[in-house]
Amino acid sequence: MFNFRLLLLLQILTIVKSQLLTPNVRTLHSSILVDKKLYIFSGFKDFVPNVTIESTYNLNPNDRFFYLDVSKPFDTSTLPWTAIPDNDKNLPLNFFTSIISGGVTASYGGANNDTIYFINNEKDKTLPPVLTFNTKDNSWNSYSQQIISGERPIGRNQMRPITDYSGKIFLLAGFSFTTLQGVTRNQGGMIIFDTTNLSCVLKDTAISRVEYSATLLPNGIIVYMGGKEPAGKPATDGFRVVYLYNTNDNTWKPQPTFGDSIPNGDNGISSVLGLDGFRIIVFGGDDIDNKMLYVLDTTNFNWYEPNVSGKGPTIKRFDHTANVIGRYMVIAFGSGPGLNFNYRKNGESDVLLLDIGNSSNYIWTNNFDPNAVIPPQSSSSSDSTQSDNNSNNNNNNKNTGIIVGVVVGVLGIIIITSLSIFFFIKRRKNLLHEKATSDGENVMPIPSDLELSSGRNLVK
Repeated sequence: MFNFRLLLLLQILTIVKSQLLTPNVRTLHSSILVDKKLYIFSGFKDFVPNVTIESTYNLNPNDRFFYLDVSKPFDTSTLPWTAIPDNDKNLPLNFFTSIISGGVTASYGGANNDTIYFINNEKDKTLPPVLTFNTKDNSWNSYSQQIISGERPIGRNQMRPITDYSGKIFLLAGFSFTTLQGVTRNQGGMIIFDTTNLSCVLKDTAISRVEYSATLLPNGIIVYMGGKEPAGKPATDGFRVVYLYNTNDNTWKPQPTFGDSIPNGDNGISSVLGLDGFRIIVFGGDDIDNKMLYVLDTTNFNWYEPNVSGKGPTIKRFDHTANVIGRYMVIAFGSGPGLNFNYRKNGESDVLLLDIGNSSNYIWTNNFDPNAVIPPQSSSSSDSTQSDNNSNNNNNNKNTGIIVGVVVGVLGIIIITSLSIFFFIKRRKNLLHEKATSDGENVMPIPSDLELSSGRNLVK
């Protein structure tokens, strides 16, 4: 009996050990949050990857595609990286376009937003343009161009996908390509892939960039900022102008920004939407002159440096990823300047946690709590309106009180004055009457009712 229990325990420990991972460092990977799992896909750690190096990456499928279990509390010193069951057998590495030619873009979608869509680049048109991973049963599927109506969707690992509220994936391309229909784009375009109807369209864009950041606002507007131009140079307008793309009507608007803390133009940044729904939090990048964190208030498009406490990272990272999970901004992997990964040598984790529950003070922390309470959030505009309303109400109350006081005072003066005049006149009449009587003047008395009724002759 003892031996059986020991054997069972060893088997359990073997299974757990096989599922827990210590993944390699990486950059230009994808991270997709579905339910309580943060999936990590691909990425590289060598400055110039070649066919030989990439083949060594693929020797370990569990290091190519795995997830972080965010259903339970954890400390960043012991991250709960988890292997996907039978990943070594099922991961279709041969169907993914090489990272040497740009890799793929990954985002979520489908009817229930529980499917991950991997969109290949255009280098190998013999491969299916879209592969899917069902997070419910860990099954794979591929969609050929014959199944997808419209254009061929094109993705690269330098593109930042946005899935909107209707299941459409928006991909801003910053490179030249030619579609299957023969449409050539030297300055990229907006590729819109509908994951529910399996259709794709190509739209014109106001900008063409790679390694940018994209943030979806609650009103359906995507805010694009930073990045590089197709020639590889940083965007000329930097963060002084952000670009607003309206997913509802396919319109673009360049939006100037303001403030004393506008960061320099940068690439390899990440951005997430704050819990209040209007602050965009920007982290990292390649420019060492920039700070770690900036915030863009989209109610007035003003930049500022947030108040931050706790022990944060000492090495700036770029080409990382960031997601909001609960009350945390979860930053995964990335590299330091010159494609080095010295953050591990400094004792820093592959995952950084920024508690963004309180917008007046963000906190770097090592502890993740999936049940941490998210405090009520209020928008800046509503706060301003409420403040203005309170101010107006207070002013109205004060004005009303002043008016009532003036009216009551005036009425009081009028009443007192009227009574004073009345009593003055009455008193004056009495005094005159008494004076006349005392001087013996002949005064005709006013007859009484009794005298009038008796018919007396009152004149003697």
